[in-house]
Amino acid sequence: MKERKLEIYILRHGTTEWNRVYRIQGRTDTALDPLGEEMARYTGEYFRREGISFDRVFSSPLERARKTAGFVAGEEMILDQRLCELSFGRLEGKTINDMNAEGIPFYLFAEDPAEYDRFAAGEPSMETLTGLCARTAEFMVEMVEKNTELKDTDRILISAHGACNKGLLMHIRGEKDLARFWGNGLQPNCSVDVVNYDRAKGEYRILEENRFFYPAELKGNTGNLIK
Repeated sequence: MKERKLEIYILRHGTTEWNRVYRIQGRTDTALDPLGEEMARYTGEYFRREGISFDRVFSSPLERARKTAGFVAGEEMILDQRLCELSFGRLEGKTINDMNAEGIPFYLFAEDPAEYDRFAAGEPSMETLTGLCARTAEFMVEMVEKNTELKDTDRILISAHGACNKGLLMHIRGEKDLARFWGNGLQPNCSVDVVNYDRAKGEYRILEENRFFYPAELKGNTGNLIK
């Protein structure tokens, strides 16, 4: 039988009320809305039905990610601050319309991540994408690559956030150019990216991206959600 590589499921949290009104969350500790809870329940039920279980679960301490992990994999998890969402500082709580009216160039976040990084660097209250990539890379090195408690055949779950997960994937892809930060686009709420890590070779392989396990009509209700 072919030996399984270390398998990593990177999960984005379910929807929140702030998602639905295009309000920036970041480090603000918002809760899942009923749709987000339903997404997470479906996902957990699918995994249990398919016999997919996790040897280790890591989560952002923010409630929306922590609760999603609980629905999907149970309440036993390791909370890690490095999995928190990107901090938007003074912009948190504002809607897209608010920022457009105030002339804040938040559109750069989606359209030009490298330029957004320069904008954030000039705002004392905000975290840069460079900083996000540094802390998420540190998490992957310490908790995955150098974690001697993990076995080569383990399956782990990482429950976090839209931008945070892209930071994890920047490290996984070995990517340094922030212009490519979004890769294949923002991960849908409560979807997963599945990655293998070959510990002997120190190599990652992305197996699936943006896969969701709930009915398609639920995804259709989310719209173009942010963070």
